[in-house]
Amino acid sequence: MQGKQACRAVAAPSIPHSASVNWHPMERPGFVLTLGALAAVTATAVDICIPAQPEIARELGQDPTAGAALVSFFLLGYGPGQLFWGPLSDRYGRLPLLYLSLAGFLIASLVCATTSSMELLIWARLVQGLLGGGAPVIARAIARDQGGGPQTAALISTMTIVLGAAPLVAPSVGSGLLTLTDWRGIFWFLGLFALVLLFLVYVFLRGEKPARERQSLAPYLLGALLIFRARDFLLGTAISSAVFLGYAAFLSVGALVAQERYQVSPAAFGPIFAIAALAFILGSIAARQAIRRISLDRVILVGAALGSLAGIGLFLIVEAEPNLVTFWALLSGYILGFGMLLPVAVAKALEPAGPAAGAASSMMGVIQVLCGALGAELAASSLFTSTYQALCILMPASMAVALAMAILSLAMGKRR
Repeated sequence: MQGKQACRAVAAPSIPHSASVNWHPMERPGFVLTLGALAAVTATAVDICIPAQPEIARELGQDPTAGAALVSFFLLGYGPGQLFWGPLSDRYGRLPLLYLSLAGFLIASLVCATTSSMELLIWARLVQGLLGGGAPVIARAIARDQGGGPQTAALISTMTIVLGAAPLVAPSVGSGLLTLTDWRGIFWFLGLFALVLLFLVYVFLRGEKPARERQSLAPYLLGALLIFRARDFLLGTAISSAVFLGYAAFLSVGALVAQERYQVSPAAFGPIFAIAALAFILGSIAARQAIRRISLDRVILVGAALGSLAGIGLFLIVEAEPNLVTFWALLSGYILGFGMLLPVAVAKALEPAGPAAGAASSMMGVIQVLCGALGAELAASSLFTSTYQALCILMPASMAVALAMAILSLAMGKRR
């Protein structure tokens, strides 16, 4: 009986969970900004550490390259951890699991800040990723709880603007903290960040989805599997994951290409990277405006088309010697399209989930992380003659897949 209930929860095309759906995101700025900050927990925790990684490794008696484990172990915990937060929040309510996630992230940050062991620091980062991963998963589920459709798409687009600011701000904060204190100050800052988020959640998210009537957890875990029967979930997840593969390839080797091919210094790379981050934010702003006028499928199609134009440009220069301005403009064009279609594709994927939005958010997040890991691995692999060639092939290919699926999604939508 419980299995049938879970099946019905994800089989319907749209099951609003909240009666309060007729509001614009910026009518509740505290609510929206809190969700955006929760969605940015992972990006902040990763990007803020990047400037300090070599120093941390050296101070703890390791080779500077060992600092890369601070990112890889965080993601190792974050990826699989997403599997649990969504179904658990469906069963026990959003807020209890959100408090647990942030409290765990806070404790792990304090361990990172106080340890003198590289081994313990790395394992604490894994736990930090495992526990902190609940924040973005549950934030997306809360967005779906607001009613679905354009309502959720507008909310997620606004959240994505906040998320896009993390790569702009976090590395600079990390560098600034290193000038004021040592690397431990970065983890003290992350602990303070978690504490502030706990306060914001208490102030602005009270009253969100409560725990359901006591019953077995089994139907919620089953719902996490049954969501794969929903066409919109499959298409939205596939589109967002495809472009995430190309974006992760850029994150993986973009700095290396800039330094080795164009002799961009590490200090100068920050402002250049900010251009790409601003393109992502502009894409999210464009998506928020577009969904007021056209359907979600059309917004996705426009974003994929813009990204594909930039992708074609990248593919055409794969054997050429363009200057940095041309190359970076094309990369930023891809990221503009990525920023436009990502929040809308996520909203589309969550649309059929209804009360099982947590399970859907978990599954989608895991697939995106796996595709991102594949993109990063391919970009650094020996399949390509250079990292430059890898970007000029992987990014256009991933956006072409997204465009094909966006066209398919629009065609299937018209036949309904």
